[in-house]
Amino acid sequence: MEKVDATNEVVKKRGLGIITAAIFLAGEMAGSGVLALPAAMVGTGWFGLVLILLFTVNAGYSGTRLGLCWIMLEERYEEFRGEVRDPYPSIGEKAVGRWGRIVSMIAISLTLYGGGCVFIVLIAQLLGSLLGSAGFSLSLCVWMVIVAVGLTPMTWMGTPKDFWPIAVGALSTTCIACLLIVITCILDGNKIEEKNFPDPTADGMFKAFGSIMFAYAGASTFPTIQADMQDRSKFNYSAMIAMGVLFVIYFPIAAGCYFSLGDQVTDNIVLAMSDGWQRITVEIMLLLHLVTAFPIILNPPAQFCEKLLNIPSDFNWKRCVFRSLSVVCLLFIAETVPSFGSILDLVGATSVTLLTFIFPPLFYMRLSDASIGRKEWVQRKLPMWERLYCWVLILIGFAGGCFATYTAVRNIFSSSLSVPCYLMEDTANVTISAGGH
Repeated sequence: MEKVDATNEVVKKRGLGIITAAIFLAGEMAGSGVLALPAAMVGTGWFGLVLILLFTVNAGYSGTRLGLCWIMLEERYEEFRGEVRDPYPSIGEKAVGRWGRIVSMIAISLTLYGGGCVFIVLIAQLLGSLLGSAGFSLSLCVWMVIVAVGLTPMTWMGTPKDFWPIAVGALSTTCIACLLIVITCILDGNKIEEKNFPDPTADGMFKAFGSIMFAYAGASTFPTIQADMQDRSKFNYSAMIAMGVLFVIYFPIAAGCYFSLGDQVTDNIVLAMSDGWQRITVEIMLLLHLVTAFPIILNPPAQFCEKLLNIPSDFNWKRCVFRSLSVVCLLFIAETVPSFGSILDLVGATSVTLLTFIFPPLFYMRLSDASIGRKEWVQRKLPMWERLYCWVLILIGFAGGCFATYTAVRNIFSSSLSVPCYLMEDTANVTISAGGH
């Protein structure tokens, strides 16, 4: 116990190391989005695996560009060499002006608070399923209240370096769950006499594009984690390690499950697993992941909201009150809009695309070009191939985001939203559909 406490103190005082930061990045990104990857393969066939590889490379490049943006800010402005609570918006402001800060803050808040809302829903579903099989039955609306109360104290911790063991738990549980899913899918697939693999379609390609894009929707937390590193200049190594870990998780679960089950895969691959201890274990692992990742994804928007409200960065009652009220607001949204997936897809299609594929290369080019004519700054002239690659990323993100936005809007208007929990007379049979990372 003393050794663990000593390690905690070292991390808090000196900052995150390369490996610890990589674990944070991978643990934050390897969320429930991985469960949709086998279904994304249905409309693409083997080309879906190529898309996963391309997205791994592109998201890794975007992450390292954000890292270089932060290094440039540290080189040029003394105020960014200490503790900074809103790194992504700061990068945006220095790159393109005041609008870059405002749009970044709005996009991060929508993405991460929206993700936190879905986490409450998914945790409530998993708890209801697991304990329901043991004879302890409550409505989903009640479970959400219990979950929100239980998660609130976890959000009171300060910055990522204050709760680094949680990141280890988030990544470990995901890895174990994915390994069990792949093994079970292969074993179940051996019992299927005739497997059907549909031909790739244009709609299938666009659906896969959206699903895989959301599986890499973690860029908004990158600068926050880099800001807590002992040596921020080595963030690129952490980003590349994290992307390697994600590829090792994503590729086998997409290939193994799809080629074992064919078109029998489901949007949530856990639902395609046969009943047994493997499925129960996977549900428990995913539950642990969602619980441990919850404070990580709520941390960045909480930090810069607290800066706006002049709440001190050390542990204090104002922070506890603000973050508790934030969870209450998320709970209210979850209870108000139970069929929540389409709305979150809309948020993800806009804010996630901005933060992961459009802003990083744009900010990187603008900050690099700003060094031209400033002799006191380190000169950062971009080669033509890198500039072209940045524009390709921006165009891919813009096109994919527009199509995903159209799809989400169409889904919202084609399905009626459920009645809020607090207006229902009988909530015992409430089912909540939720999507997202």
